[in-house]
Amino acid sequence: MANYCFFDLETSDSSLNFSQMLEASFIICNDDLKELKRATFFSRINKTQIPHPGALLTNGISIKRLKETNLSEYEMVKQIFKFFENSGKLVFMGWNSSQFDRSICRATFWRSLEKPYLMNTNGNSEADLLHIARASHLYYPGVIKTGTTKKNNPEFKLTSISKANNIQHEFKHSAESDTLATMLTARLIKQKAPALWQSSFLTTSKNDVLSILKKELMCISTENYGGGPKGHLVTYISQHPVYGYPLAIDLRHDVDTFLDINTDQLRDLLKSKPKPIRTIKYSAHPIIMNPSFIKNIEPYNAIGMEKLIERAKKIKENKNLAERLSIIKKEEVEEKNQSNQLDKYVEETIYKGGFPNAKDNLNIQKFNQANNWNDKLKLKDSFEDERYSYLANRLIFENNPEILSKSDYKKIHSHFAESFLATEKKPFTTIPGAFKAVDDLRNEHSKDEKKLSQLEEINSYLQELQKFYEAA
Repeated sequence: MANYCFFDLETSDSSLNFSQMLEASFIICNDDLKELKRATFFSRINKTQIPHPGALLTNGISIKRLKETNLSEYEMVKQIFKFFENSGKLVFMGWNSSQFDRSICRATFWRSLEKPYLMNTNGNSEADLLHIARASHLYYPGVIKTGTTKKNNPEFKLTSISKANNIQHEFKHSAESDTLATMLTARLIKQKAPALWQSSFLTTSKNDVLSILKKELMCISTENYGGGPKGHLVTYISQHPVYGYPLAIDLRHDVDTFLDINTDQLRDLLKSKPKPIRTIKYSAHPIIMNPSFIKNIEPYNAIGMEKLIERAKKIKENKNLAERLSIIKKEEVEEKNQSNQLDKYVEETIYKGGFPNAKDNLNIQKFNQANNWNDKLKLKDSFEDERYSYLANRLIFENNPEILSKSDYKKIHSHFAESFLATEKKPFTTIPGAFKAVDDLRNEHSKDEKKLSQLEEINSYLQELQKFYEAA
């Protein structure tokens, strides 16, 4: 039986591929959610990351702390992996982690030449407590209380949920505090909605989600938009021909309309509202429910179960719809690729470049096992895949730049200078962009002395970085 690992991060930016992990907090619990161990890790700021002033203002981490922390990001990652040793199989769970924290972990582990898929391989799996909380609100009203937004919709911010349910923890934006709040909210849901709690872990892997969708005649897919969670009764059609995620038809529609039309007619019909085809994000812990829950969900309760079953059977028996839908989806991808031929930075290729071959895997192990940076230096150019040579050189530049040759140092220094001093839009925060953000935030918080003081500290640090890269 797996243990649960609740976690939260504080980062330097909102960019998934270019953000630095500044704080990482983990609490490991057993199946009864009794705490087994916990740890919080901190890293000092890398010069290869330009922090976004808005992110630092939100998490409240000072530049002083970021400069003085003993561990580099690489060293922090090593400690994190050591913390997970002898913890058994783990279900990694955060609050909205499927949209942010999980991707940050993968990108950070990959840049550190560690296993990027630690959280969903070798018996481990990933869950998102926010999805479970939304499902409890929709299918088990009253299990947890929520706050209310200005538009009178349920609010699912972690601090709002904590306050509404009297969950005691420090109400400040820190990784440790948010991890504790996540764990305590999980205990509440497990206690008050045990059936939902157990069933929600049936969909923590892509293969399990796909198996359920193919096996069941119909099921409820839970989504969040328009002010709160929504349930859609769907029947599986096929997988996306390129990306693989499941495509399903929403049974609120008269499915006969989709069965006897050509591909062009189907393409036009797919543009109608509400969307007839629902995409199931099968790698992001979707909550899938039994059709019996439609009794409280419009318009399915008005259509009636008998009619819905009839529609679902027609879809399952029709193979032409899947073929036509596959043609349309493949064309959409080809069109998108033609309009987006920009060269990607190495940091963006974690999913594009494939896995390391046997030789590179061995060299990655040797690099990580090397006792000092001089030994790592000897391995940095031994990789067949140029991406790993780049990452190894980057790690040395971040952790012990003095041992690089003058030419290697200049090459890396100039590479980041060109990127960070750019005035055009980039997929990461640039120094000019960060200065502009400081000015905008000063205007926004013109009467908040504490934030103005922090912004002054950030601005001084950006001036240091500007001077460092202008010297390249």
